[in-house]
Amino acid sequence: MTKKKVLAIAGVLGIAALVLSAGTLAYFTDTDKETNTFTIGNVKIDLIESQIHRANPGSGALNTPGITRDGTADNTSGIKNGTETAYTSGYVSDATIKADADTYKATGGYYETNAKNMVPGSNVRKAPYVINTGKNDAYIRVRVLIPKTLFTIIDNGPSMWTTTAMNEGEVSSNAVDYYLSHGNTADESTVVTREGVDYYEFDFTYTDAIKPEEMTFWNVWGNIAIDKNATSADLANVDSFNVIFEADAIQADGFANAAAAFTAFDQQNS
Repeated sequence: MTKKKVLAIAGVLGIAALVLSAGTLAYFTDTDKETNTFTIGNVKIDLIESQIHRANPGSGALNTPGITRDGTADNTSGIKNGTETAYTSGYVSDATIKADADTYKATGGYYETNAKNMVPGSNVRKAPYVINTGKNDAYIRVRVLIPKTLFTIIDNGPSMWTTTAMNEGEVSSNAVDYYLSHGNTADESTVVTREGVDYYEFDFTYTDAIKPEEMTFWNVWGNIAIDKNATSADLANVDSFNVIFEADAIQADGFANAAAAFTAFDQQNS
C-alpha cells in the first residue's frame, strides 16, 4: 500500500471519528422565561344627584327631613365638621345618598315634583356627588352652570354652595373666591355657552384624590331656589331654565396636587 493511500484512509477514519464523536456529545443547557403582564388603568366617574345634603341632616333649608344620620367611621373617617369627626356628628352615609339618588329623578320623584311651576321662594334641593368607577385614583372637579340672565334671581335664594366643604379645606373654588371678594359678583371670565345660552360657571375642586369605588364626601352644592323677592318682571318671558352640573376627573398619578392636575386637564381640553 502506498503512502498516499495510507494517508487517505487515515483521513477518512479521522472524519468518521469526528462525526461519531459529535453524535454522542452532551451539553449542559437551560431555558428560563418571565412573562410580564401589564394592565391598563382608566379614569371613569359617575355623577349622581340627590336631595340629601351630607352634613347635619334634619336642620336648615338644605337638609332633607326624615333622613337617618347613619354616617360611619368607614365612610367618613378623616372628615370633620369643625373639631368633630363626621361619623360622631351624624353625617349621612354613602349608601343612603346613593339610594336616594336612584329615585331622585324618577317619575313622581322628588325632582319631578318640586322642579315644576316654581314661584318666588321655591327651593329645590340638589346635591351632586361623584363616584369613582374607574381603576385608578382620580382628582375630581364639579362645575355648576347657572344661567347668566337669571343669576341674581337664583343667587339671592338660600345659600347655594356648601360653605363648610371650603372652610374645612376639603374643596376649593376659584369662582367662589372671586364672588366673595368682589361684593357677591360673578366672574365674567367664567362665562361659558351651552346650546346658545350663557352660563356662569362655578368650579369646585376636591383637594384629595378619590380612590376606586369611593364617593366624594361633600356635596358642593345644596339647592336651586328662586329669590322670594323676585317679581313678575324679573321672570318675564321665562317659561323654564336649565342649571347644568358637570364633573371632571383626571388621574392622580403624576401630579403633585389637584390644582396642578386640573391645570393640565384644562390645557389638554382647551
